[in-house]
Amino acid sequence: MESEITYEYKDFLENGMKFTAYRNTFVGESTVHKHNFLELIYVISGSAVHYIDDTEYKVTKGDLLLIDTDQTHFHKSETGVLFADMVLLPEFISENLYSTHTAIDIFAYSLYNSEQFSTNGLPRTPLIRFKGNDLIAADAIVNAMCDEILNRGSNYAEIVSSYLNILFYMIIRNIETTNSDRVMNDIRDIIPGIIDYIEKHASSQISMNEMAKKYFYSPAYFSRAFKKNFGVSFSAYVQSVRVQKVIELLDCTTLSVEEISEKIGYHDKRELNRAFKNVTGTTPGEYRKTKMT
Repeated sequence: MESEITYEYKDFLENGMKFTAYRNTFVGESTVHKHNFLELIYVISGSAVHYIDDTEYKVTKGDLLLIDTDQTHFHKSETGVLFADMVLLPEFISENLYSTHTAIDIFAYSLYNSEQFSTNGLPRTPLIRFKGNDLIAADAIVNAMCDEILNRGSNYAEIVSSYLNILFYMIIRNIETTNSDRVMNDIRDIIPGIIDYIEKHASSQISMNEMAKKYFYSPAYFSRAFKKNFGVSFSAYVQSVRVQKVIELLDCTTLSVEEISEKIGYHDKRELNRAFKNVTGTTPGEYRKTKMT
């Protein structure tokens, strides 16, 4: 592979500009490069394979790639691809963080605050796939934006800003859809470890923050991913595991409810009674009496 090239924003943006968009037809293999600006690549027609930090993304019509600053990437296309290349300075986003009632504002907030996004701003998955009506709309918006910037008619900057607002709204909506699918699978590989840990530590106070930290997730992201995979919240799952252990002790030992409460890690009998009733609909004492009759 050829040596990496670093592009500067001034290679693409005229003095004072913080955003531009243009169409580009490409066949072959691009240079390996990175840059100090944000880049959005929208595929208008054809197909290509894009490599971002050694991860391969196959793209076709209606696909949008979001590339962060300092990410190494390049693309290949054997049959040819027509794409729109949108270049943004990072401050173009951050400066709009405090604007009001614009999609750019929401997009900026999402970039810097959402758990769906990396610490550098762009989504954990850089590939957005527009489909159906969104694909038709994105195609029209991106092409119209490129035309406005190319022709620079009167009020073109305001028109481009309006197009950007719509496009950002659509990106946000499709990021939510794309990432909701990813969250379902994101922790699947570590589920056996999560189950084993909870089983072994059920008698201690297991916090979700502790579990998230153990597997290098933020608490909010871990909470969503856990619920999507297990069908219940983390606290509800832990409670059900603890109650099941109480049931085993009620069935297999002569320990009192107070002794079981202490053994499983409840603060007192009342806390155990509440948790047990939430799961089973009855109290430990009532459960034991029923089993004895």
